Amino acid sequence: MPLMRHLIVEGSSSSVDNGGARTISYHTLYLPNAVHETSQQCFATDGALLADMLGRQPSVIAAFKDVPNILFVQAGQNDLRSTDASAWLAAFARYLATFQDAIKSSRKIVQLGISTHNPRNEGLFNVNRATADGGLRRFPSEGKCDFVVDWAADPTWGPDSAAANQALYPDGTHPSQGGQSNMEANYFRPALNSLFPLT
Repeated sequence: MPLMRHLIVEGSSSSVDNGGARTISYHTLYLPNAVHETSQQCFATDGALLADMLGRQPSVIAAFKDVPNILFVQAGQNDLRSTDASAWLAAFARYLATFQDAIKSSRKIVQLGISTHNPRNEGLFNVNRATADGGLRRFPSEGKCDFVVDWAADPTWGPDSAAANQALYPDGTHPSQGGQSNMEANYFRPALNSLFPLT
């Protein structure tokens, strides 16, 4: 029998179906492409900051099920518009540590993943995301999470200049439907389908 999995998504508008650029988000696009049957629960909201996500953290933890869980957090897209990248990385690491403690105490099976950042058509954000993304890529080796989906590494959608191209980012912030599909097919799907392999 196929392994049932539960996907829990937390984040801001790029993770909201019909949010941002009015697209279907990468995580919903993933469901028919999952290697195992997967249910999902999304807590993401438009404009969310890390402070909002901290407020929702108990509800996210309560969503862990008695099946293999994948908790995917896309954070910082709004914070890094005004928050120093080093300060944000430290705060985000503390937030993830709370999840790790909850996972241990729950005795549930949970893989915790994060992502690097798509660009915005904003200079300060892109400066901050370059520092933040370098730090996020080290998080798995530092024991802060299990995996990273590296959207910023995409040669077309990842560079700062991509955010000024309205075909890629219609409002200079949110990826078009083509961008959501690219994130799902080339980054999100391979990462998630590598988790909990058949034994």
